Amino acid sequence: MKIGLIGCGVIGRALLSHLAAAGADVKVVGVLVTDPAKHALAAWKITTDAAEFLATGPELIVECAGQHAFAALVPGMLEAGYEVVAASAGALADDSVRVAVDAAARVGGVRLYIPAGALAGVDALAGAKQVGLSAVRYVRTAPPATWVWAGALSEDAARALTAPTVVFEGSAREAVKRFPKNANVAATLALAGIGFERTRVQLIADPAATGNTHAIEAEGAFGTLRTSMGTEVIPGTSTSRIVAGSLAHAVLSRASCIVV
Repeated sequence: MKIGLIGCGVIGRALLSHLAAAGADVKVVGVLVTDPAKHALAAWKITTDAAEFLATGPELIVECAGQHAFAALVPGMLEAGYEVVAASAGALADDSVRVAVDAAARVGGVRLYIPAGALAGVDALAGAKQVGLSAVRYVRTAPPATWVWAGALSEDAARALTAPTVVFEGSAREAVKRFPKNANVAATLALAGIGFERTRVQLIADPAATGNTHAIEAEGAFGTLRTSMGTEVIPGTSTSRIVAGSLAHAVLSRASCIVV
């Protein structure tokens, strides 16, 4: 299978590493970036032009460049008939983007795929929605440095923490908009469950944390759901390592006969 990448930063490089380790029959034919100089040694076509990127002939496009790139590029690619696996689901918190994506996919006759990322239980939540889902809460706990990078804490405030502290509490829509690099999973949860306004989010800075913990609590006519995943981060970032693994699984699933 031939794939194209939108963005090839930390997550994109980790994705390619996972695909190579899996021995997958997947060939990268093009990568769309904003700064080609950062990818001078790449073995595939690097371009800043979307038309040139599509001309490389990808059978599947993987977006891992952020919400702005998603909003600017993904609708047009769907409308042109290219299936997309997207990391930046938070872009869909903007209703205009979500409407554009839906319309474009219908015109192109293709689908947008959103992996579970760092969440455990998204499939169960989506099933619960069909039976009856009344409340969903997502809690992310991370080291204080994560929230300094995100702009939720000052460095002085982070250093002063001695116990877990809530740095944000509100709707999934607000969380995604305020923390576009740290709350994409809240968007995935909202899309699988009861929407961006009713899905509640709590973000916690914990000075004892060494990685990320992502927890889901849900209830309704289906029963109750409680999941928690502790994840290691990609060194030098606040991104859970499993995010790239989830993207790799989504790509491999498109080339598999049996999909779980």
